[in-house]
Amino acid sequence: MAESPNPTPIEGARLRPWQNAGAPSSGTAGTLAGIVQPGALLWDTTNGVLFMNEGTSLSPYWTPSPYDQAPLFGVNSDWRDGVGAPVSGTVLTIAGSGVRVYGLGVSVNDSGAVVQAAGEGGRNLRLTTTDEIGRVCVIGMDVDVMQPDQHQLMVVDVEVTNVAALTDRAMFCGFLGIAGATMPPAVTGAATTATLVQDDLAGLWFDTGLTDIDRIFGVSNKANDDATQDLAVEGDTSVNVSAVATMQRWRVEINAAGDMLGFLDKVQVYALAGASTVTKEMTPAFYLEAQATAIKTADVKRFATWAYR
Repeated sequence: MAESPNPTPIEGARLRPWQNAGAPSSGTAGTLAGIVQPGALLWDTTNGVLFMNEGTSLSPYWTPSPYDQAPLFGVNSDWRDGVGAPVSGTVLTIAGSGVRVYGLGVSVNDSGAVVQAAGEGGRNLRLTTTDEIGRVCVIGMDVDVMQPDQHQLMVVDVEVTNVAALTDRAMFCGFLGIAGATMPPAVTGAATTATLVQDDLAGLWFDTGLTDIDRIFGVSNKANDDATQDLAVEGDTSVNVSAVATMQRWRVEINAAGDMLGFLDKVQVYALAGASTVTKEMTPAFYLEAQATAIKTADVKRFATWAYR
């Protein structure tokens, strides 16, 4: 009898390798969803890149294994070298990791990204954006380094927790259309409305100025066609930002067609077809925003972003 082309995984069985012609997509409708085993490897036969499924069989979560394969570019750091960016007003790219630190806040002497002393579980990068409303501390890459139709699959993946009470702050993870050294917040919120300040951004976002103060939403503004987003109608992931001192993993994927997927703790929580203009150059980023005259901090355990060359 011929082997089934889609064999059901057997618990405890040896993991089999898989192949796919092109970049794999994650999530409930992703590559080999419902077929592949957790922990299995997949070889992109078109580009020569190896991935591992960090998710489940029903919702794969494909991650390069390792990140530094020749067909890929990006950054990946868990701050093991202890090098960060001081709270000194210097916009810079951190030596070694390649992570860029910038934003309105960093550029005016009151924000930074300082590596915390190592303990059990390793180091964290503490983002600090202080003392004035609308200041952001952003980590990411250089400006306009990724474009959907050129780079096939663009991903930002970050593990983060807030250090103090979830008040007067916002966070964003995804892709920016504008990422200048003195960048202000890319999205602002009030009640159930998100105002997307930038064109061509797409990502996951939470803002304590909203009615639902701890809910994470999917936001996008393709070619400035959705600059005001009604969160009572669209974008709700049904997941809240994690409690203080509890790490939460955020991921945003954009494929070659400009479709966006959002994940929280490796579970797909958001999907939007055509979220981005495929010919738009974008910047992968994560940021913390202060919304009051008080210090705001968040600890990043790991930050990674990657795309095909």
